[in-house]
Amino acid sequence: MARLHSHHVLSLVLSLLLLLLLLVLLPAATAVEYSSLCRSPAAAHDTGARVSPLSLPWISTGHFSGSGAGVLNFAPGRYYKHAFTFSPRPSSATATDDPSTTHLSATLTLRGTRLTRRHGARHHSVSFDLQGYYHHSTTNATSELCMVGSGSYAREDGSGVVIISDVVLHLSVPSPSSLSKPFVTGSLEGAEFNHTALVAYAEDDYAYGQSGSCPESSPRGGGAREVLHDHDGWFSCSHLRAVLGTSYSVEYMPIDGSSGGGGFPLRLSHGSMYVNQMRCDTNGAVRAYLVFFANQEDDAFPSTSYHTARRRWRRGFLVGDEALVADGFWDSSRNRLCLKACRVVVRSGESGAEELAVRECGIGVSFWFPAVWSIRDWSVATGMIWNATSNSDGNTSAGVISVSRTAWSYVDRLSGITYNYTRVEEAKKHYDSMSKLGKERTKGSRFPGNYSYRDFAFGFSLKEQGFAGFGYASPVTIGSALVEGQELRADAAFEAQHVNKQRLLNVSYSMQYHAANSPQLRRISAEGVYDTKNGTLCMVACQVIGSVSSDCEVLVTVQFAPMGGVARERAVGTISSLRNQSDPLFFKALEFIGDAGMSVNDRERSSSRMDMESVMLLASTVLSCLFTGLQLRHVKHHPEALPATSVTMLVVLALGNVIPLVLGLQDMYRDSLNLFVKLTSGGALEINEFMQRVTTLLALVLQLRLLQLALSRRSADQAAGKPEDSSSSPPPPSLPSADAERSTLWICLPLYALGAVVVCIGHLSGGHIGIFVALPGPGIVDDLAAYAGLVLDGFLLPQVVWNAVADSSPEVRALSPWFYVGGTAIRAAPHAYDAFRKQSYVPSRRVSYLYASPRDDLFGVGWDVAVQCGVALLAALIFLQQRFGGALYSLKRRRSGGYEMVSTPSS
Repeated sequence: MARLHSHHVLSLVLSLLLLLLLLVLLPAATAVEYSSLCRSPAAAHDTGARVSPLSLPWISTGHFSGSGAGVLNFAPGRYYKHAFTFSPRPSSATATDDPSTTHLSATLTLRGTRLTRRHGARHHSVSFDLQGYYHHSTTNATSELCMVGSGSYAREDGSGVVIISDVVLHLSVPSPSSLSKPFVTGSLEGAEFNHTALVAYAEDDYAYGQSGSCPESSPRGGGAREVLHDHDGWFSCSHLRAVLGTSYSVEYMPIDGSSGGGGFPLRLSHGSMYVNQMRCDTNGAVRAYLVFFANQEDDAFPSTSYHTARRRWRRGFLVGDEALVADGFWDSSRNRLCLKACRVVVRSGESGAEELAVRECGIGVSFWFPAVWSIRDWSVATGMIWNATSNSDGNTSAGVISVSRTAWSYVDRLSGITYNYTRVEEAKKHYDSMSKLGKERTKGSRFPGNYSYRDFAFGFSLKEQGFAGFGYASPVTIGSALVEGQELRADAAFEAQHVNKQRLLNVSYSMQYHAANSPQLRRISAEGVYDTKNGTLCMVACQVIGSVSSDCEVLVTVQFAPMGGVARERAVGTISSLRNQSDPLFFKALEFIGDAGMSVNDRERSSSRMDMESVMLLASTVLSCLFTGLQLRHVKHHPEALPATSVTMLVVLALGNVIPLVLGLQDMYRDSLNLFVKLTSGGALEINEFMQRVTTLLALVLQLRLLQLALSRRSADQAAGKPEDSSSSPPPPSLPSADAERSTLWICLPLYALGAVVVCIGHLSGGHIGIFVALPGPGIVDDLAAYAGLVLDGFLLPQVVWNAVADSSPEVRALSPWFYVGGTAIRAAPHAYDAFRKQSYVPSRRVSYLYASPRDDLFGVGWDVAVQCGVALLAALIFLQQRFGGALYSLKRRRSGGYEMVSTPSS
């Protein structure tokens, strides 16, 4: 034994020595690896002093490209966005004996898309754990960083992790960055992949150059009086970024007869532009990165996967066909943004990596917000780009690039905008020349506009080539009220009484559509009159195809279907040309049908269904509170029921109320802030939602109280010891409560965990393996929440198991009939309603459910039947167990019912 003990001591000592040796040699090995891969900056000795995180290079969004992307399992080509982030670890950043050099660790993450054999394009990311040195130069304008390490990513089939070793990262950080050096550039290389270029817009430490200048007037003839003024009187960078940070249409506008943009530094004359990056100082200084694409892109109707991918990544760093970097200031006196810009040249290196270089400067850029809209221009934000070196006063004879952002993509609130109707009289003449038969045919019916401005918007399909074309029409103004989406954007409020007093109402519309077999998006801006008595809309319009000059000789007529009717079309209309057939711009009339496949009556029934579901949801939570209160009353009159109540069941019930509260926490906070606004536009639904959350919280409190009473009673019984048997007290269960609860957990928890694993597998497989019926594209959280609803459906399962393993006595009835029968009815009712809803209601294009929502439970024909049968079976078992005892299948003969042989003495 002594020799064996000495052997263990010797092994322990050797292990400790080996560990100490590794700790000593590991930094040396790291230093050797760093010196072999990084020439600059040189490795330095750590002093151990912490370094401020503000002095470290951070990159929140960047772009990577090159042949290494394919080796790292990223999809090649520009159709897929490749983004990266660089995050130093402040806790590991230490100073060295070189004051300008910092030793640090960091995480580099590459994000993009990979092509899988089974599921096609999927999100993909690779993370690198790096360490190295950052040299902050005080004499040179560029700081250098070099780091080494390894990376990893999950395999496509989920079988494991791919390790990428011997990776080296180089970054050049301008210090400070400026108009001529606005980018952080670098490369990522490894033993298993080739050169990968990195580029990002510098985020901090910027030196502004000479301020830009703004021209006196816009190329559209607008002066300072047409600019929307900021009544707050102070500069807000977040507000400016929210309004300007989006896409713009781009068009070259010659001036004084010039053509082709001769002498203009940009090659693109048409296309789209993104204000991709923007930074501001508190004093009104602004810098930005502008990206141009040759093909016009629209947010509402992406025509290619390239457009879809670019729209998805527009918040990241973009590399386009052209780009500008600019800085300047916000002119508060004229409410314009004045910038000076330089052209960014995008080049492709030998390895396929995209490199950015700043070249020609002297370009002027200006943005402003028009205060007056018309049929030819209802831009929320507009601007111009010109060659500022042509003349000293900022004007140019070569022309300008005009950029504009229409109200279609407008998301920020601006007040003070007015609309100037210019072609209403012309539209009235066309309306008067239309046949009167159509007007009298629908006399006495109710049409859109009498009650809500939302009825004016509609989607439509073109009749040509079998309804292959599609589009959307939305009102811009109704009378004097400015409309955007589902909200009023101007000070003038929409009043039904005001509309009803007028027969002809001035309106303006925005329409966008794709014709059959045409990739070009067509835009229409129209204005005219709407007859509130017969639902006829007649407008003169300007049509733009792609980005070419608009054709303003277009007539749009629409006939709305009566509200509450049985027509299968929301509206029917025609887009026709007012030109002669010999005119090159003449086109054949296009007929369209609005909202085909769903009647107005169906939409009204869908609205009434939502109201009814909100009431049903509120009633179910109120009943849950009532039945829980009756169970509390039951345990108060029958204290012996508390030890016989399954704690697992009470926890399941409590979690069933916690999950919807947690998932709706953000909505609850937002709704509480906007409750007054919502009440001003018919907020009965929002009140029901608020009350439903309150009652859910009350039900949770009552269930937690029941759980606390059960736990307290069991703790008290265990502290006092097992009670003595007496004729006055009911017989205790054959198994103690704690042991029975432990056995219940061992049975129920594996079942719950197995179900969660099946849900995750179904979600990762992409098709929910045919058993889940949920909203389109649900996330893993939605799937797990639906599965939690299924667990809550079987909330009586732990109590049934507890009664069986404890062989509960029929004289101790743990649950009140109100509690388990009422709870069963609450859980079964949504599935009965779901079956009724499928037979009675026509689904809308945007499916929305309040009661029996797919995010709350599993629904479908099979689930509706299975859940109702399952919960009824559990309730029946509880009834039988509380009547005949927990172990139904091993009923024992009562002692009082047997016979005992007794010997009697002989007399």
